[in-house]
Parts: sequence; C-alpha cells; structure tokens
Amino acid sequence: MARKMYFSDELDPSWRTAWNAGKQESELRNHRGGTSRKIANAMLWVCLDFQDQGIQSIEDISPDNWLALVERYRMGLTRSKNVISEMSIKKRKEALMLMLKALKLHSIVDFVEKWKPGEDENIIRWWTNEEMEAMNQTAIKMFNEGDRIERAIAHFLHYTIGPRRSDSALFTWERIDLDEGMIRFPAHKNRKRCQTKIEPRLIPFFERYKDIVSKCKDGDVYLFPKSRAQKSGTDKKNNLHITDATIAKWLAYVRDKTSEEGNIEIRKFPCHSYRHSIAMRYLNSGCQYEDVAGVLGDTIATIEKHYSELIFTPAREAAWRKAHCFATKISSEGTAQPAFILRDGGFRTHSSNFRAASHSGLMDSSRVVDAGGFEPPAFWLQTRRSSN
Repeated sequence: MARKMYFSDELDPSWRTAWNAGKQESELRNHRGGTSRKIANAMLWVCLDFQDQGIQSIEDISPDNWLALVERYRMGLTRSKNVISEMSIKKRKEALMLMLKALKLHSIVDFVEKWKPGEDENIIRWWTNEEMEAMNQTAIKMFNEGDRIERAIAHFLHYTIGPRRSDSALFTWERIDLDEGMIRFPAHKNRKRCQTKIEPRLIPFFERYKDIVSKCKDGDVYLFPKSRAQKSGTDKKNNLHITDATIAKWLAYVRDKTSEEGNIEIRKFPCHSYRHSIAMRYLNSGCQYEDVAGVLGDTIATIEKHYSELIFTPAREAAWRKAHCFATKISSEGTAQPAFILRDGGFRTHSSNFRAASHSGLMDSSRVVDAGGFEPPAFWLQTRRSSN
C-alpha cells in the first residue's frame, strides 16, 4: 500500500478555507460518498502542491503557476515522485475548478478551464489463458493447503467476473447464488448490472470458504470481512469489510506466488488487468461486445472503444474476405474442372475452422466446388428452374 504523503493539517489557513469551500461545493452537487472522498483528496493534493510551490493562497494562482504545476505532474516532481497521467491531471484540474467556483474566482477559472489534457496511450494489459490457468492452479493449491484461503477466493472472484477492486472489497454473499452457480451485482461506479456463471470446478471452493468465513465476525454478510484481514496499525474507518488496497495486495500475492513456484512467469500487471483479461478471453473466443459488457458492467461503446483495435472480429474478417476475394482461391487441378478455374479452398473463421456454411446453417453456393461426380439430381434442377 502506498505511503500517505499529504495531510490536511499541513494546510495554511487560506488553503484550508479553499479546501473546505470545495468540499461543500461537492456536497451541494450531490456526489456519492466514494466520489466525494476522491474529490476531497484530489483537492487536498492540489492545495498542498501549490503550497509547496510557494503560492500563498488560491487567489494568487496565475496562468504560469498552473502550467508549472501541470509540468511538475508530468515530470513526477511532486511529493509522490510519480509521473501523473493526463487523465489524472484532468481530475485534479476538475478538483481545482470546484474550489475556484465555490469562491467565485472567475478570472482564475477562465484560464484553468482552457487547459485540455494531452492524449494518453490507451494501454490494455491482460494475461494469457496460460497465465490465468497457472494462477488458478496456484489458488487451488493455496486453498487446499489452507494457505490464506481468502486470497485464493479473491482470485477466483476476479477470474470469474473481474469486479473493480472497490466492488470486491465490499462484496456480499447475497450477490452469489451457489445453487445456481451465478454471480450478479450492480457495479458501484455506474450502477450497471454485472452477471456471469461460475465455473463448476470453482463452486466447491466458494462453498467451503462460506462455511469457514461465516463463523467469523461479519462473515455471514461479507465475503471478505475485516476479521479476515491482517491487523496493521489503527483503523481509520470503521468498515465491516476489508479495503480495496487489501484486495490489490491479496491478488498481487497470488500472482507473485505463481511466478515463484510455477514453471511460468506471470507478468506483474495490476489487479485491474483481471478485467482486461476477461474481455480478451471472451472476444478472442468470438463473443460480441455486448457479451463482455454484460459481464463487466460497462457499456458496449466502452468495450468497443478500448478493445476494437486489439481484436480481429468476425465482422472484420468477413470484410477482409470481400476485399481479398482471391486470397483463398486454389487451383482446380486434379478435379473434374479445368485447371485454369480457381475454386474456393475454404476460409478460416475466428475460431480457425474451415466452413462453407454460413452462420444461418444454409450452404453458400459460391463456396461449394462444382466437381465431377457431385452434380445435383435432375429433379432438383427442374424444381429450381420452375421456381425461378
């Protein structure tokens, strides 16, 4: 877990006034609890970053001060030493705008509002089926040996439906129907419904875990009650369940343990890559964008935006076949037809199978070879002529 570097008691009185005004503005806009906390944190970071630059109050911000802070974010020159992405800078800009509007500093709003983020590279990181199955086997071994079984279950949950880690931290048993083998829950971020089936081989592990965790405090409600987490200092919030940071730590443990003990090196991707891996697994199997959207709780447009460049879909393959109509033609040599006539040698679908039948099950005559010995019966030809 990252070490906290920004504290509200460091704020000078003028910056504290701006921070409190921004938080009140956020409440007036009826932001949800989690969103409100994130915005409050972003405002705190911006206030202290300006304060570290020597800016005495929010009223003193100039265009040069704002652009200088943006460059510091891009260069990783703030307290965290991390390079801040363009979209994260945009969120900090929005937090700053809340404080400026709350204090009616319209002249500063004008030039801050004009700033637009640059384009971030859209990076999708996913594990292959081989990597995911290796982690599955590690989690199964961990559970059978009684080695931190809640971490194994966290992996199974993310392998199955890929919730955002904030959703998995507060996951309740009412979202899982073990008799039906289904998981259903509304994503907290956008309230979209997520649902999918659990692999039959994993259901016994959920059942055994439920028997164990139900005997722990709050374990009859939450999959991951706080009583299953290791104690590490004082609690800042009186939650009944673990934090999303703990989920990330548990999933990283399964990932790294697989690399240490197995014959395959698991790439050190963040836990959000479970979502990317599910999407790629579905799309590489020929599923549609709406199939993935129903599992992950994203819109079809979001799935298409992020993954369309990575997948050669059946629709694109059909378009390719039309544009390269001679690509699959082969010689008729050795058949009853003249050798100079090219015939269709079949085509590969996204599942690497050859077929001459369309998805409707009807034969496509343009893909059937008219070879000697396979002429249609005379009565069939007569029927075709009369129908025409």
